[in-house]
Amino acid sequence: MKKFLLLLIEFLAITLPLTWYWMNGGEDAYLTIYKRLAFPLLQEVGVANFAPSLVRDRFIGFIPYFALLVITPGMSIRRRLLGLGGGFLLIFCSHMALTYWSWVSFVRDGQHEGSMAIYFPALVAVDAVPFVLWAGLANQFLLEQLSRVLPASPTP
Repeated sequence: MKKFLLLLIEFLAITLPLTWYWMNGGEDAYLTIYKRLAFPLLQEVGVANFAPSLVRDRFIGFIPYFALLVITPGMSIRRRLLGLGGGFLLIFCSHMALTYWSWVSFVRDGQHEGSMAIYFPALVAVDAVPFVLWAGLANQFLLEQLSRVLPASPTP
């Protein structure tokens, strides 16, 4: 329990200031960078314009991903750094996919009563991406934690 509380304190010590920064200008800065990098690629697949209000709240996924990678015990520095670089790139790509899907759901096909039903699975998927990536990188730590709480399987 003591170890869990220490990890929780570390997680909060990282995420609270980063979230404050995100809410006080970081999100706008990321959106500016995102538009410059992603929009030319999105235009290539037909996205003429997009409503940032549909996607920007999902962009915060970088923060818990970063914090979880930093606090996970037993992970090598190399694995953390590769995870940060590759993970940030994959999270960015998930943001582009969400932007594309929001355009499909609300602009290309026109907004209708089923638009949110079409869009909702993409929201869930993008929210899950940082945690799935972390779980893949922290698999050894997670297996160790599971072995502590799950009984060993009986041998035949």
